[in-house]
Amino acid sequence: MILFYFLIFVLPLSQHHIWAQFVGDLTGIKYIGIVCLPYAIFHLAQRKTLPRFFLTWQARLFMVLYVLAALSSFLLARLPISASHFISYTSFLAFFFITVSVVDSRARVRWVVLSGIGSIGLASVYVLRDWQLYHNLYAGYRPGWVVGDPNYFTVNALLFMPVALLLLQQKQPRWQRLFCLGCLILTLAAVALSASRGGFLGLVASGLYFLLKSRHRVRNFALVCGALAVLALPVQISPVQRLFHPTQSDEDAQQIRLALWDGGLKMVVAHPLFGVGLDNYPSEITKYVDPAKVPKYETVRRVAHNSYMEIAAEMGVPALFVFLGIIISCISSLGRVRRAALKSNDEFLSRVALGLQSGILGASVALFFVSGEYQKMFWMAVFLTTCLPALAGSISMKARAALPEGQELNYPSMASEEPVVAEVGVGSNSGAWQK
Repeated sequence: MILFYFLIFVLPLSQHHIWAQFVGDLTGIKYIGIVCLPYAIFHLAQRKTLPRFFLTWQARLFMVLYVLAALSSFLLARLPISASHFISYTSFLAFFFITVSVVDSRARVRWVVLSGIGSIGLASVYVLRDWQLYHNLYAGYRPGWVVGDPNYFTVNALLFMPVALLLLQQKQPRWQRLFCLGCLILTLAAVALSASRGGFLGLVASGLYFLLKSRHRVRNFALVCGALAVLALPVQISPVQRLFHPTQSDEDAQQIRLALWDGGLKMVVAHPLFGVGLDNYPSEITKYVDPAKVPKYETVRRVAHNSYMEIAAEMGVPALFVFLGIIISCISSLGRVRRAALKSNDEFLSRVALGLQSGILGASVALFFVSGEYQKMFWMAVFLTTCLPALAGSISMKARAALPEGQELNYPSMASEEPVVAEVGVGSNSGAWQK
């Protein structure tokens, strides 16, 4: 299991000189995943009951998306399989199997979540080091280095920042609070220097949802405003500065994205059902882009810079609806998990569910501005959501079984967040409630 935690720890390091290097046709990260696979099979054999792999809609829809990607790759794609993103989808499929097989207890959920928070903290250290070394190369330098593109890093960071903030506020254990605090500070600094405008909008959306669902709205409002204030500092490079005071480079980047999206819409209209084929967007977009909308010295042979546009253009509108269904199902499923955890008085699981809800929502907004549908941390968060409903259900049953004979749990509302015990027996009435 330690190897699985380590796999999560290195997932954001997309350009690492060891874990991201190819050995044959696979990277070091994929080889770690391959080693985790036999452990997952062994652990599966030791379990008393098999996990319900397709208990959630997001799991079912992921399988549909995988099939659509396979058909698009084999029937329409031009790249060889070894260079195709179908390899990424296959890796995600194996990752899904491993995650659902081994994350089968509350303790393992805790370590997976903390590994995710720690992985973003580690990636943030690399971002900060890159900025320290090279920020004087030119004005407006945006660090990436080991984590690759700063926009992709921000998408990954958005997934776990709300979880870290919520676990930071949990009373026990103390080491967990200190760990989350340290990672959150590093991540916030790295996100500020990455200066992703789409990431900032995602953070705003995540923060608003977080506040809407939070119990301690005043305290959390102050914390969220503090985080946004850091990103709005009047420094040379920040997401807010790039939004309201864009440089010529920023304006060119905006213009090329609009040109790509305009061409992408035309591509979708021309190929609505099956798209142009997996990975074919960069080669096909030149047929649809208006050259007058392309800035000077810019090329259009590139990704869509919009995950939803790219999926619709390459695999068709049905695939886009499947991808959107995965996101919506994750958020909806986590809402049910949170309600069940609140009813069972499980503070940890309720915080994890709310944090992942906010994180996935924020990342989904950021994905509108970057082609990040292949980000490993995004799919790790999605697959983690497929493990939680079964755990929330088992916790509820354990809470009910622990009650004295003749009593049952009754849950008046989410606002209470504590179970209420009712006496059950002859002559009891609906007004006889007690804690």
